[in-house]
Amino acid sequence: MPHTLTNDSYGKWDVRLTKVTRLPDRHELKELSVNVLLRGEFADTYRTGDNSKIIATDSMKNTVYVLAKKHPIASIESFAAALAEHFVTKYPQVEAAQIVVWEKAWSRFSRDDRPHPHAFVAGSAERRRCMITNIKGQVGYMAGTDDLLVLKTTDSAFAGFVRDEFTTLADTDDRIFATSVRALWDYGYPSGDEDWNAHYAAARQALLDTFAGHMSLSVQQTLYAMGEAVLARCPLVQSVEITMPNQHRIPFNFAPFGLTNDNDIFVPIDEPCGMIRGTIKRE
Repeated sequence: MPHTLTNDSYGKWDVRLTKVTRLPDRHELKELSVNVLLRGEFADTYRTGDNSKIIATDSMKNTVYVLAKKHPIASIESFAAALAEHFVTKYPQVEAAQIVVWEKAWSRFSRDDRPHPHAFVAGSAERRRCMITNIKGQVGYMAGTDDLLVLKTTDSAFAGFVRDEFTTLADTDDRIFATSVRALWDYGYPSGDEDWNAHYAAARQALLDTFAGHMSLSVQQTLYAMGEAVLARCPLVQSVEITMPNQHRIPFNFAPFGLTNDNDIFVPIDEPCGMIRGTIKRE
């Protein structure tokens, strides 16, 4: 029976780099992790072992470092776009290049109420992300954030859900709402000459403002409101996918100790967790 290779791609994953830009008055720090994924005329190496069109993944890794040295990395989007363009234009067998970049958050030390010129402290687990896809010169831009840890101690309820023989959860009109937001928004195919840092900051702030200010009747409802806020505040964004695990805080049972829980002592539970996901797009 004949066989057909219907889809193939390959690349280099988790290329980590730290770039220090040494300016006269300060140092700038970028710490990135880069994925490279290529599609193109590579079927022969799968079928016959002919590697004549294969770009070694080790060469991809080296390309990331060389372009990082040459590129200012003013934004991860501009750097990813430059990488994608390089692979598509340099190698005729490459039909599409997809670059994903994550940026680790570092902030400056403060000394005498002034930012320190060359000392940094790691931020939270949150990582800024972008995904740039270049298909023979047509460049799509996506960006977002991973592991944005947020929590509020009230303005969250959950009631009126299905009750059957498997239900033990009680209704509540006041609970802790904690989650790790993963959001990816789609800019479509803009010119590329954009202030990507400003777009990112606006979308991220829309997520935070809505989470904090929304009276939540469910994680689903808050997720939708957060997506609406991103679209309202960021005209360039065409759609946004948001994933929010419900990281529970369970009130501790003080009854065996003759005490009451006054909505003040909780046991953090990360697993198992509810997993809520949705995509909100413009009509």
